[in-house]
Amino acid sequence: MRISFFRSCLLVFSLVWVAAAQIGTSTITGRVSDPSGAVVPGASVTVSNIDTDFRFAATTNEQGLFRVPSLQPGRYRLSFEAAGFKRLVRDGVVVGAEDTLAVNATLEVGSVAESIEIKSSAPLLQTETSSTGTLVEGNFAYKMPFFQRTINWTMHLVPGMTAGGYAYPKTLGAYHIAGQRSGAIGIFEDGVVANDQMSGTNSINSILNSVAEVKVLTTTLPAEYGHSAGGVVSIVKKTGTNELHGLASWYGRGRRMQHRNFFEVNRNSQPTPDNPKGQQIFYMLPDANVGGPVLVPKIYNGRNRTFFYFGYQKMIEKQTKQYQGTVPDAAMKAGDFSFGGIGNPIFDPVTTRQAADRTWVRDPFPGNRIPVSRLDPVARKVLGIDPWHPPNRTGSYNASGPVSNLLYGERALSFREDYNGRMDHQFGPSFKIYGSYTYNEANGLGRPTNIRIWDFDGNHGDKSPYTQQNYSLGKTWVINPSTINDARIGYFRRRDDRYVFSYGKNYAALLGIPSVSAELLPSFGSGGDFSPDSIYGLT
Repeated sequence: MRISFFRSCLLVFSLVWVAAAQIGTSTITGRVSDPSGAVVPGASVTVSNIDTDFRFAATTNEQGLFRVPSLQPGRYRLSFEAAGFKRLVRDGVVVGAEDTLAVNATLEVGSVAESIEIKSSAPLLQTETSSTGTLVEGNFAYKMPFFQRTINWTMHLVPGMTAGGYAYPKTLGAYHIAGQRSGAIGIFEDGVVANDQMSGTNSINSILNSVAEVKVLTTTLPAEYGHSAGGVVSIVKKTGTNELHGLASWYGRGRRMQHRNFFEVNRNSQPTPDNPKGQQIFYMLPDANVGGPVLVPKIYNGRNRTFFYFGYQKMIEKQTKQYQGTVPDAAMKAGDFSFGGIGNPIFDPVTTRQAADRTWVRDPFPGNRIPVSRLDPVARKVLGIDPWHPPNRTGSYNASGPVSNLLYGERALSFREDYNGRMDHQFGPSFKIYGSYTYNEANGLGRPTNIRIWDFDGNHGDKSPYTQQNYSLGKTWVINPSTINDARIGYFRRRDDRYVFSYGKNYAALLGIPSVSAELLPSFGSGGDFSPDSIYGLT
């Protein structure tokens, strides 16, 4: 079965003919005519990338029309030749991601040995496509002060995008393009799908220093994007050129560069019981890239033929933020729920009885205090372990208990590492191939709040690292002037893990709870971290 599947993939990759639907690349089309306006069939059109000398050839048809697809973003030179006419060169044509440009040419009568060169022209309108969108250059996005430098931030720069609440840049969950749902947004990297097909909102994180351009298509999408009704984000990575280029930078901030938030009680440098050295803030994002021709001294010279590009970045985040929370106080742990006389009454279940009017009644515990001897043995063991942080503020009280009696520092300890690369090779004007990959890795460490023992923290006491990778391979084969074979194969893989610190420690037996699995700590409550219903975080 594997052999059959592999052969099927090769068959699709080799024989699927694409006439107009190239994803992630651009197209130049146009019409060639003479001074009288009559069309010039059979004219030779050569499109050359100025930086790599990758060449594409086309011939005008009976209507004088030509079309050159599968172009990477960049600067191009167009050459038009036909018998009986002067050679026309149009220089400096800039092609962006997902562009379909109409470049028309009017040839003058004369010898092909003569040439006319046009070095500047008016901006080219895209009249050959129905889609609307916004182009963001990769260098521009790289220079923007984006937090964590993720590619999804570029959607904040385009019209038609709305965000529901906090739009976390690592997912598409809160983004909406043209009013559509976030799960319908399509992410494409180098022409292949870069969405997690399980959730639809997780996507590959392309490194900004390696992105050539990002095109966000909002409405009236081309047919090749028919399965992405919520808009399209098309990412095209940089390719190497005939010149070797590299970059290295260090981006980040420390405690002295971070202002104190409005609601924070202490200064960043002020020691607290939870942070004896003050509030720690360390955020760094070093990155680098390198690209150019493949050169092996005395063996291979890849100029004008073979190019590489490699990018890298690493996020290092270590910081604390001051927050207020709630934990049970010493009186509560001793069974005292009076709260200065305002506590909700607690009734003794063993006094349950039927009154004369046939209603069921119970007697309250005197003074709203439960004798320690009446506490369940499991509860006494939990109280003996005492998994909560002790109160460090006076706070206040309501009928349910203490409020905001804990000032804690939510510790962020995050590491993320990203790699990407791309190779391009030109066999000739009619056949080109490329290969591309992106790799993301993140640690996903939880951020406990009021629980000091991670085993007991059901909300944050775990690690959720993930890795994801996106590979693509493609070729463009100009079989003849009217037939072009453009094929892509993509492979996206995401792996999510969850490491729970209480796993396999048989807490049920340690606490004396019968008939419960030994795998995980049982849940004692439900809700948020600071509510009595959750036993203040023991979920």
